[in-house]
Amino acid sequence: MATETVIPSWKAVLEGDRRAFRRLVEPYLDELLRAAHRELEHYRRLKELRPEDLTAEELVGETLITAWRQRHRKPKRLSVRTWLLGLLHRVLQRYLQRERTFRRLWELSLDEPVPPEPIYDDEESFWEWYQPDDLERWEDVLPDPSTLETERLIVEEVPPEALEPLEPIERQVLLLHDTHEVPIQEVAMVVQRSVRETAEILQRARRRVQEART
Repeated sequence: MATETVIPSWKAVLEGDRRAFRRLVEPYLDELLRAAHRELEHYRRLKELRPEDLTAEELVGETLITAWRQRHRKPKRLSVRTWLLGLLHRVLQRYLQRERTFRRLWELSLDEPVPPEPIYDDEESFWEWYQPDDLERWEDVLPDPSTLETERLIVEEVPPEALEPLEPIERQVLLLHDTHEVPIQEVAMVVQRSVRETAEILQRARRRVQEART
């Protein structure tokens, strides 16, 4: 007789059950690795990272460590999968911020005063999530709710250079919705915008990618 797979509860994770946490995140590891490879390649093309700076495995590992530490901050209405994808982006952005700070310091004269704030000041607000009281419905956002679905971009078929003109938030919204197929309401929570604004960002990102391809 086959043993039924029991999905661990998030309550157990909040209470400190590391095995429950590992079982909950394990199904998403491959997707996180693919996302990490894609993001690192993007920033290497932009010359913001070197190949030796960070590996996809290290980025995913740091994301999981952060997820464990920040588990009490996960919004109840945000799925574990989307939460992890959002955290991966935040972890990488924090790493890039630190790299930019170090590069600026190298460019300063040794006679210049040391910046007053510590380089690794990990402010709590960086990890806050947008949690609206009531999630907007599709009909509250667009006259035709199917619009965004029918325009979905197959990002894997888009030349990497066509994504480079996008602002970071445009790229994040586009990838979360069109590549990872995250519902627009959850994307809005990840990027800390209203559903309406997130939908507008998505449409703008698609338009800019199409223009870059022509």
